[in-house]
Amino acid sequence: MSILIKNLKKQKTDTTPIWLMRQAGRHLPEYLEIKKRYTNLLDMFLDTKTIVEVTLQPVNRYNLDASIIFSDILIIPYLMGNSISFNEFKQGPQVNFDLIESANFKKADPIYNAIKIVKEKNEKPLIGFSGGVWTTIYYCLFNTKIRKNISIEIINENKKKINELIPLFTETIINHAINQVNSGVDIFQIFDSWSGLLNEEQFDMWCLKPAQEIISALREYKVYTIGFPREASLKNYVKYSNIKNLNCISLDTKFNLKNLSHLNQNICFQGNLDPQTLLKGNESLYKKVNDILLAFQDYPHIFNLGHGVLPETPKKNVQQLVNQIRGWK
Repeated sequence: MSILIKNLKKQKTDTTPIWLMRQAGRHLPEYLEIKKRYTNLLDMFLDTKTIVEVTLQPVNRYNLDASIIFSDILIIPYLMGNSISFNEFKQGPQVNFDLIESANFKKADPIYNAIKIVKEKNEKPLIGFSGGVWTTIYYCLFNTKIRKNISIEIINENKKKINELIPLFTETIINHAINQVNSGVDIFQIFDSWSGLLNEEQFDMWCLKPAQEIISALREYKVYTIGFPREASLKNYVKYSNIKNLNCISLDTKFNLKNLSHLNQNICFQGNLDPQTLLKGNESLYKKVNDILLAFQDYPHIFNLGHGVLPETPKKNVQQLVNQIRGWK
């Protein structure tokens, strides 16, 4: 059994397992070479051969303890019949959200087939994922211009619409998750990247409740679950950590590790190095990694970032990080 799975089973291991959010992508020259073949990022997300290759690139380069399938949270609105576009160098992805219909999961067959092939090619645990229900709806309802100036007032103006969409998106994400699990993923992570925008009532209704429904639906399958309520308040993090049957909670960069004792003590923790620290490297990276490892020394722990690898991150810094963790006593 891998050290990563052992920690998800609440078995603390001598060596801390590591994988990194956005480990497959723009900081890798081998990824950029593949990307040159495409004019549309969505085409990359829907090409089985490319998904397999990109998924395995960081595992092969750094010998990480898990791979995460190369995909995107906006696959969900795409399956529901909407067009999506990615502008990596401006303000992020855009959904032309004008359809509310049952998802066509056949459109995701390239992803599900890629999962099967990755599992044949590599014995490391494979992570599947989706956005959280609220985060996925956030990208659908608010265009890039609105997202730049998002406020609680704008969110409240759309409260009725959001409440109407929650059940449909929850059902779609559950089915996409089950399809990934049936294809072979060992772990499923929910990325609620924008949970920090919500007040407590909204968090409960739009993040916590749907996440519980997703995790409950996966209970009968042989899969471990990770939740990531990024930038939630401590109170909301505590509630999220107590979701029934959750195996692991991922902590963002802003989470103060002195508050670990407030969280559910019967699950694994993941996190929470600042991507900016990884970008800088050298002594500051060494010191912070040491601090994190010390903070988690008595807890089942998967080392990760508090958000994704930045595209400018030097490969040598990632290797420095992995070497330090492998050698830590």
